Amino acid sequence: MAHVLNVSTQDGPVGQLGFESQQDVYSFKYDEAWQARDAAFPLSPHIPLSGEQPKLRTVHRFLANLLPEGRALEVASVMHQMSKDNTFGLMHILGKEPVGALSFTAPAQNAAAGEEGGVNAEAEYTADQQEGAPSVRRIVLNDELSDRIRRRDEIPFPVWDRKLRLSVAGFQDKLQVLVEGESISLVDGGPISSTHILKPESLNPASAFMVANEHYCMTLAARIGLPTAAVEIRRIPEPILLIERFDRQAELDPADGVTALRVRRTHVIDGCQALDLPVSLKYERNFGNAPAVRNIREGASFEKLFLLERHLENPAQARQIMLRWALFQLFIGNSDAHGKNLSFHVRPAGLSPAPFYDLVSVNAHGDAVEQDMALAYGDAFRLDEVTAFELADFANRTGTPRPLLARELTRMALAIKRVSADLARSEIYVAEERRLVQRIHGFVTVQADKLLQLAPAVPRIDRSLL
Repeated sequence: MAHVLNVSTQDGPVGQLGFESQQDVYSFKYDEAWQARDAAFPLSPHIPLSGEQPKLRTVHRFLANLLPEGRALEVASVMHQMSKDNTFGLMHILGKEPVGALSFTAPAQNAAAGEEGGVNAEAEYTADQQEGAPSVRRIVLNDELSDRIRRRDEIPFPVWDRKLRLSVAGFQDKLQVLVEGESISLVDGGPISSTHILKPESLNPASAFMVANEHYCMTLAARIGLPTAAVEIRRIPEPILLIERFDRQAELDPADGVTALRVRRTHVIDGCQALDLPVSLKYERNFGNAPAVRNIREGASFEKLFLLERHLENPAQARQIMLRWALFQLFIGNSDAHGKNLSFHVRPAGLSPAPFYDLVSVNAHGDAVEQDMALAYGDAFRLDEVTAFELADFANRTGTPRPLLARELTRMALAIKRVSADLARSEIYVAEERRLVQRIHGFVTVQADKLLQLAPAVPRIDRSLL
């Protein structure tokens, strides 16, 4: 049986998502009016605006990468009595405000019928997407938020008012919220969308004080000049991390500079969507690191990400940003920087790297957390295996001039050594948080010294050996 979801932005219809349930086949058809727009963009480079038929399963892979993972996916499945593998059904539930500019909505009941399973796309540009539609804020006071954070074992954190309030990929507990000054609200999309991602502390004792960890690493990146999503710690009294969304642009009321009159959603895709890879291939070693399978490397990799060059709006600038993203993970010891942790703005002229996010020092938590890196530098999957040779191999695989890599390593290392200590002493961090960030500071300083020593040797590696 054929099923349809209408796909739109705040500016109007984009097209229709089709699904044939018996054959498990997905399709997408652009709206002709959308294709004719000067500002039109494709869903991804692999679902071209020309309407050319994408590869088999491409549409499904694109959708599956929009969905949350882990507990949030379990909750959605149980709440709505459907399989976690039912991507179309989950998009029907969670598709109103996923990452990016697109909304996936069921055909309006009063839409004019076309072909079997078809609808009038204009009719689906419903009231909650129009300029004059009322915006409903569900304010969350600190006491309620604190209670919900403490009761996460009883009530799944993404569920509020018996409704699943999350459609953002990833495993961590998080919530999409609208932040207006000190006020935090839940919203349902339309003219007013969420502006921030809210993350409470991890429930896993092996990764304690993750709020401070991520805040420190994100702030360190920003202070050395890397494009990074803005972050803030609030205490309610439990610490929460607020990450400003780079796929949202709030238009504020000039009368108070705080109230959102409108929140525009911009289109972004993650690295797996850009590469047309399924979620299961976000790690380079797609079958894990057990001895029998560790040499199978079919997943996302730095090499594959840099091969996106033909899709980039400004290849030289984008490659520099991507290089800095890759190298910064070495400084902070982020072994979990996988293919979905780099995103791209999608524009008519191509892809452009989005600000960095999910920057954490996994190393700071020791061997209780997996230290093998998600993506290899050359053939090195562990920090202690990274040598000048492996860095030269990384440069060769990504098409990066080795002198450029050496200069970037040196520049970043010196910048980190200048700012890391002051940041670690910041009064933003309290008690055990301060001890953790001091440990991270110690680690990044050691890494900076090590990489400063390796950098000059990288251009001297015999190319014939790579």
